Amino acid sequence: MRLYPPASILPRMTFEDIKLGDLHIPKGLSIWIPMLAIHHSEELWGKDVNEFNPDRFASKSFSPGRFMPFASGPRNCVGQSFAMMEAKIILAMLISRFSFTISENYRHAPVIVLTVKPKYGVQVRLKPLTNP
Repeated sequence: MRLYPPASILPRMTFEDIKLGDLHIPKGLSIWIPMLAIHHSEELWGKDVNEFNPDRFASKSFSPGRFMPFASGPRNCVGQSFAMMEAKIILAMLISRFSFTISENYRHAPVIVLTVKPKYGVQVRLKPLTNP
């Protein structure tokens, strides 16, 4: 969810003038929050920013505001809970029945459209698990 968030950019509009540090943001300005850039920031995530490391979320110093795959606050994704539940159920059903290996034909090439998608699809080999 951090390396490949569902939305790469979150558009917002200001409803009133805002002062953010030395920056003046006028009412009606369209702001685009670059989630992909935030989720891949070496300054926020460290030198291993492009590595899958779930332990980074276990730290007490973890700041939740820098990880927002479904946005945050009153305008977060209405489908967030459903999407996470659906993904967990499907994943649980698959890993209980199959072992997975990535095909030798797989080429890692993420493409940003509205969401991040694999350019050439995800070639995965499924092997049924045998019951003992």
